[in-house]
Amino acid sequence: MPESDWQQLPEELRERARDWLAGWGLPELADEVRIESSTRMTRSLGRCYPGGGRVRLASWLFEDDAGLLPEVLCHELAHLAAAALHGMDVAPHGAEWRSLMAAAGFTPRARIPVADLPAAQRSRPRPRRRRHRYVYLHECPVCRVRRPCGRVVRAWRCRTCVEAGREGRLIVTRVVLPGPDSS
Repeated sequence: MPESDWQQLPEELRERARDWLAGWGLPELADEVRIESSTRMTRSLGRCYPGGGRVRLASWLFEDDAGLLPEVLCHELAHLAAAALHGMDVAPHGAEWRSLMAAAGFTPRARIPVADLPAAQRSRPRPRRRRHRYVYLHECPVCRVRRPCGRVVRAWRCRTCVEAGREGRLIVTRVVLPGPDSS
C-alpha cells in the first residue's frame, strides 16, 4: 500500500483492509489502491473510482466516534474488488458486491440510515440542488414537432423531414420556466 495514501488510516484498519483484499483473492490490489479524504463530500460517505483505483472518503469519518469508517472503507473497497473480479459492468450493489461485503463480515447495505449517523452529521444542512430555470425547445420549422431538453442537442433532426429527403434541422429556443414564487 502506498503509505502516503493509507497513512491517514489507523494501523489496525490498514491491516483489516489488507485482510479483506486477501480474503477476496486480490492481495495485490492493496498496493494499487489510493485512499483520499474529502471535505467536500456532504451527500455521501464514500466514492469508488474503479478505473483509477481510487477510494474517496468523507473527511469527517476519520474523526467519527460512531465507528463508521471500517464499514464505509470496506464498502468502497468491495466496489473495487467486484470490478476487478467481475469486470467494470458489474452492478454497483449487486450479488457480487454483496457477497464480498458478507465475506468481510459486514451486512451488505447500499446506504447507511440517517439514524446511524452521528448527530453532527444528521443536522448538517445539505446543499440544495440547483434546478434548471429554463428548458431548450427543439422545434422543426416544417412539421412543428417539438422536443424539450435541458441542454442544446445539435445532432437531433426531425425524423419525418429526414425521411422525406429534407435536412430536418431543428430550431432551438431557450424557454424560461416560471420560478417557485410565480403563480
